[in-house]
Parts: sequence; C-alpha cells; structure tokens
Amino acid sequence: MAKLLAPFIPPDHEEYREIFFGGGGLFFHKPKAPRNWINDLHPGLYAFWKTLRDAYPAFAALCREQDASNLRATFQKWIDRRDLMEARGDDALLERALQYYFINRTVWYGRVVYDPARRSRLYFSNPEGWGNLEKKLAHLKACSEKLQGVHITNLPFEACLADATPRTLIYADPPYYRDSLDHACSKLYDGHFTIEQHVLLRDLLALSSARVMVSYDATGDIRKLYRGNRGWRIHKLEWKYCGRRALTNHEREAKVKEAKVTGQELLIVNY
Repeated sequence: MAKLLAPFIPPDHEEYREIFFGGGGLFFHKPKAPRNWINDLHPGLYAFWKTLRDAYPAFAALCREQDASNLRATFQKWIDRRDLMEARGDDALLERALQYYFINRTVWYGRVVYDPARRSRLYFSNPEGWGNLEKKLAHLKACSEKLQGVHITNLPFEACLADATPRTLIYADPPYYRDSLDHACSKLYDGHFTIEQHVLLRDLLALSSARVMVSYDATGDIRKLYRGNRGWRIHKLEWKYCGRRALTNHEREAKVKEAKVTGQELLIVNY
C-alpha cells in the first residue's frame, strides 16, 4: 500500500505526522522528514514503538529469552498478563512491547485485541510467526534507527493536529468506516471508532493549514462524507493481493480459474 501512496507525497514537507500509526508502513517507506510525529491510541502499539526507539537492545534480548520450544505456553503466558494490557502511559514499557509483539506475530492476522469481552480473538494460531527471529530482529533494528528523534505519542487524534503549517504533511489512516457499523464481535480493531469520530476527523482536517492525506475503505459512505467538502480530491487505488480467493465447491466443479483478489481503497487529499 505504501508504494501506491508514495507518488502522492509532497516532496517539500518539513514535518510529517501520522496520527493513526499502526504498523507505520508509509513512514518506514518514505524518506524521513526533518521533523516527525507518530501517534497511536493502542497502548500496546505505543509501548512497542517507543521501546524500539529507546531500548532496542533490551527488547531484542527479551525476545531471545522467549521459550520457542513451547510457543503455545509462551503465548498463554503473555495473554494472561492482564496487568500489562491494562497499563497506560510509560509503565512497564519493555514488557508491554514484548507482549504486543509476541501476540501480534502468533495470533490470527496479527490482530491484537485487549478488550476482555473479545478475548476469544486472542488464540494461538500462527506458530510460524515467531520463526526466523534473528531476521525479524534485524528488521526491527533498522526500524529503531529510523525512529531516532521521532516524537511518539499515545493520544486521541484530535490532540495531534495543533500548530500544523503548510509545510506539515498529515497522514491519517483511520479505522475502516465499515468497522464502525459492525457488531462488536466482528470489529477488526481494539476500541470503537464511531461514525461521529469519522465526521469530526474530516472537519478538523479540513480546518488544518497542513497538507493532508487520508486513506479509507472504498465505500460510498466515505465518498459522500468527503465529496464537495472544502477542496478534497478523491483518488481510487487498486492492487492485487499476493494470495488468491478460495473457490467454492460449485466453482471448482465448473472449473472456474482461481484469481487474485483485488484490493481497493480511497486516498483523499487536500492539495
């Protein structure tokens, strides 16, 4: 996805802010700006990125200490640490970072959900995810190096927009709009991003003097939300997933050929 976004990045920005950082794909793909601010409201992700920036050697050592001979038991140990999941701020950052990373590597689709009402989403399903640890740590070391000097916060997105200038680039990749409409058990993300927050995000970004990029799921609701509103331009992005769509029995009998799935998102810019 970052490769599709890269051509839209203004080359002359002096500050970069990513207010829903997640995995940081665009930040790590693009050249580093003179000033950078990354933010994510998930307490585990915040702990992970801040620990990588400030304490990579200790994090790598703790990764190597994990019992790889019984990954299921190690997984259980970490998901039972509710104290770490409930910690906030800078408490126990190192352990929280390892907890998040280990679960992320070994759970279904890497979805780390701390909500106790959705504990069923935390099940050990990807033991291969902890393989090739030294290769993973080499990648994380490179990430740590790029994170040096970067401002890292754990704030609501509204708190990350002040004092932006025309030389600021704000990239927002909020939770999918359709996720806000789903039943709690079906949601992809920890926490809940309401329809009202999607509207607030649009309105606050429209008031900013920064240049803004917003990526969203390609739905009619998003087009309606941004169309004709304060100079937004909407671009449709498409790509092919590496995997292929599974065929139904009927399709196999009809000898339908498997095809790669096409992904679609909308990129919305104000420049």
